Amino acid sequence: MITGNPRLMIVAGEPSGDLHAARLIRAISREFFGVSAFGMGGEEMRGAGAEIIHDSGPLDVIGFGDVPRVIPALYRIKCDLIARVREERPEAVVLVDYPGFNLSLAKSLGKLPRPPRLIYFIPPQVWAWRGGRARTIAEIFDLILTIYPFEPGLFRQEGGAAEFIGNPVAFALQEAPSREAARASLGIPGDARVVAFLPGSRRREIERLLGSMVDSAGPLSERFPGTLFLVSEAEALPEGAVRSRLPSGGGGVRVVRGLQHEVIRAADAAAVASGTATLECGLLGTPMSVCYMGDFFTYMLTKYFLLQVDYISLVNLLAGREVVPELYQGQVRGERIAAALGPLLADPAARESQTSAFGEIRESLGGPNPYERGASEIIRVLEGAS
Repeated sequence: MITGNPRLMIVAGEPSGDLHAARLIRAISREFFGVSAFGMGGEEMRGAGAEIIHDSGPLDVIGFGDVPRVIPALYRIKCDLIARVREERPEAVVLVDYPGFNLSLAKSLGKLPRPPRLIYFIPPQVWAWRGGRARTIAEIFDLILTIYPFEPGLFRQEGGAAEFIGNPVAFALQEAPSREAARASLGIPGDARVVAFLPGSRRREIERLLGSMVDSAGPLSERFPGTLFLVSEAEALPEGAVRSRLPSGGGGVRVVRGLQHEVIRAADAAAVASGTATLECGLLGTPMSVCYMGDFFTYMLTKYFLLQVDYISLVNLLAGREVVPELYQGQVRGERIAAALGPLLADPAARESQTSAFGEIRESLGGPNPYERGASEIIRVLEGAS
């Protein structure tokens, strides 16, 4: 049994990781009274009671091209976190996603004379990347908690201890509103045609994608008069970040802040930044086109040297085929987005082709509360170490 008040270091380096970490902290606290957490994160972790010794907000980057500006800060933070582990000797270090930094940190922590238990909560998608990432993670970590059901086998065959804990996105969407309720909450008539633009939750994504998405409203309006256009502004962004980048007069779109699930559910089709939002759209049954625009260096490096899969969107990766169209780099233009969304608004067969695949993905990801399951697995490891 665990004695005393166990202390955990938790490290999350981006908004989504901060949110996942906060929910995990709350789940652990419910199961084990007296546990405390400290580490790197943001306001979500702070709100869950964690002591934030390094704020992750300024460290959020997209692609390799954005990394150089934060390397000095990351190096200083890494050195300080290692020093804090030496000083405070936490029972475990829980690393949340953010693989570039977290894998480097884990390797260093594993070399300490008396290393802590190392736990990876939401590991990187090793099945999408070339090289031996699965082997590296299996060798370093005492426990790997995965969010896709096929992932534990990849780590176990490399000698790692891994468990599928359920998918946080699928779990969160169990409480998503119906289409009718979503439209009612947004004041949208039930018979309206609605297109949603989801340009991402980071400033760089907004800068790169929003303009082209909004440009697609023109040709879509010509083909489908009366269409309503919604732009989702993520709560992780400063208020007004989306509106300030719209053309004078608003570009014919309506900005909705902090109600992304309602926006997705209310839409007949959506243009979506590559990332978690593509999975949200799929699980909520909204047909989509996926957009990716990174810096040129990142795109060329990942496409030709690092990735071992043919797709960028989670929906296509999980389906193992192209279910939704993907637009890359220079393809992300208003007319190309409109051309991709047009069939989804006009052709029932095109919609059905996507939504039937979405149903298969939804069924495969259903499962337990991932935070409670993750908390139980972490406590089991801690009890085994005591």
